Amino acid sequence: MKTPYIKALMLAGLLAPSSFALSLYDTAPPIGLPESHAIEYNAYANIGYDDNINSTSRDEQDAVFAAFGVRATYADNEAADRISYSIQLGGRLYDKAAEGVNQKLFSDSAAHLDFSHTFGDGSVFTTGLDMSYRVDPDFSNGISAAHNQGECFNWSWANAYSRAIDTRWSWTANCSYSGNTYSRGAYKTDDRQYLTGGATLSYRASTLTTYGLSTSYRYDIRSEGENSDNIYLNASVDHSLSPVSSVNVTVGAQCKFIAGQKDFYPNVRLGYNRKLAEGLSARVYFSLDNENVNNYRYGNTYLSDQAMRGGFDLDYALTHKVNFVGGFSIINSRYSKHTGGLADRNETTWTAHVGMRYKFTPTLTGNIDYNFTDASNQAGGYDRNVVSTGVTYKF
Repeated sequence: MKTPYIKALMLAGLLAPSSFALSLYDTAPPIGLPESHAIEYNAYANIGYDDNINSTSRDEQDAVFAAFGVRATYADNEAADRISYSIQLGGRLYDKAAEGVNQKLFSDSAAHLDFSHTFGDGSVFTTGLDMSYRVDPDFSNGISAAHNQGECFNWSWANAYSRAIDTRWSWTANCSYSGNTYSRGAYKTDDRQYLTGGATLSYRASTLTTYGLSTSYRYDIRSEGENSDNIYLNASVDHSLSPVSSVNVTVGAQCKFIAGQKDFYPNVRLGYNRKLAEGLSARVYFSLDNENVNNYRYGNTYLSDQAMRGGFDLDYALTHKVNFVGGFSIINSRYSKHTGGLADRNETTWTAHVGMRYKFTPTLTGNIDYNFTDASNQAGGYDRNVVSTGVTYKF
């Protein structure tokens, strides 16, 4: 079997569909192959200002904060066993406590692991583990709710096994376990876990294009409210538009079983990666799924949570010292089909961020960032502005 096809099969395993696994930014195929590097350490320190630490319009309270931590990264992609990881241990300290929270110091920690093994027959096993324990949610992660709900522990463990049938056809089996739990008792009713399994049949039409047909099952486990069973049938295409761009389109149907009811919903996922010009790159994602997030209210449950998520990130290197970043994300959830006296509701949260990086020396980089959040929900919503600046030292 030719090496390029083995590499393509490995990438197919890495991208095997598994609902709520990893960031939605990872939907499109990666551009090029990952590079190896020895272990690198970084220490960072930031100071910032948050004008609404309560994330509410009723009792806005501002605060100054300091964020600090250390990070280690490593990658070895030169052998049959490929591994990369990153570990971050850090914290965020506020000068004031948020409403109802007797706490000023919060975690800012995360870990990521990717591992793949290529067998002698060309088949590939991949596994990916992501964990974070932070204050603010990542809206590109399908597990996150569209609210700042105190510290939350978020995890995702995704596995896939891919095997070639011939030079064009291959199949992939995948499974994942993921979830979200909150540290504050007020939000524990939204603790949840997901178990997912599925299979994909892929046809490699050319070196640039691969088609797929997949089926998967997801079991949503909630601490409060109704669990749900979800069956998906999707068709997909992965296409490299050029050596510097790639796109994924996945469309299909979702059958959701919850509280003795069965309903069908559309299911869509799009991803796009591109190096737009010299020094400029972009990542885009979009998803439409009927979720089971933040839908429990006073002993009753919304049975339908049609959620649309989208966003993009831009990165531009102006010079070898100056780098600009920016992005946008939005999540809209439409709740209906309730079990009790609840009214239909529509919630939208969007965020925007811009930032600059300046490399003082090969080991010392400065940064300045601005983040804006606008949320519209039953509680009245809120606006939030966060600005920070700091340095990162590599050693």
